[in-house]
Amino acid sequence: MTPRRNTRRGVAAVAVHLGLLALVGWALAPLVVMLATSVKPSGEIFRIPPRLLPSHPTLAHYTAVLTASDLPRTMANSVVVALLVTAVTLIVGGAAGYALARLPYRGSRGVAVLILAGQLLPVTVLLLPLYKAVSALGLLDSVAGLALVHLTTVMPLVVWMTRNAFAAVPVELEEAARVDGCTRLEAVAATVLPVAAPALTAVAIFAFLESWNEFVFASVITLTNRSKTAPIGLTDFANNVTTDWGATTAAATVLTVPIALLFLLVQRQFVSGLASGAVKG
Repeated sequence: MTPRRNTRRGVAAVAVHLGLLALVGWALAPLVVMLATSVKPSGEIFRIPPRLLPSHPTLAHYTAVLTASDLPRTMANSVVVALLVTAVTLIVGGAAGYALARLPYRGSRGVAVLILAGQLLPVTVLLLPLYKAVSALGLLDSVAGLALVHLTTVMPLVVWMTRNAFAAVPVELEEAARVDGCTRLEAVAATVLPVAAPALTAVAIFAFLESWNEFVFASVITLTNRSKTAPIGLTDFANNVTTDWGATTAAATVLTVPIALLFLLVQRQFVSGLASGAVKG
């Protein structure tokens, strides 16, 4: 390999790395501004000329958010709803995905595509029918009602993801367990689930985050702090006239940082799970 070619490759590698660093900086800039604003005294937030770092950092906004607002209650509601959605989607969506992957019948692929097509419906189309359904069930302004609504939006993609995950597991493993005397359920538990675990982890993370971040349905189904979730609680720091930007950024930090740290801890499993079954469909 000639020195000139080595030089060109080195320059290209440096350019790629600089481009990636620029993209990372662009993505992290709003987060840095949010963190800096959350520890600024109220008088410094709109200071002219503006300064990124506060001259006198304060935790007053965090104290107000955690002790004098309803955000802790709404965060607890978000956790409960997200965990309910995650558990039900793994059980019901996983069962449906397994059936589509392992129990094929004429038209099963069409059924899978039809299920996925439900993900294409706009939120505005689903809003009124789901509101009517939840109201008829007497579940308005309840954690259970909101979890039920979130399931309708999360379940289609979960079924598709688990179908692909189970289809990627060699069927011979399950057949060998059946030959050894296992029932189908025992064979699935012993052979299929351990192999598909990374993909199921990705499904669980996806379902949890979809429910945690959802705003539109929560703003309609929930009416009081008994069922309001964290994204709705975040809007309580603003009214028609003013917005408490210090408290808003502090609350946004409280909602964002734990989820970001959780994702960093499980990112390998998430990426591995998304790749599982990507070839089969």
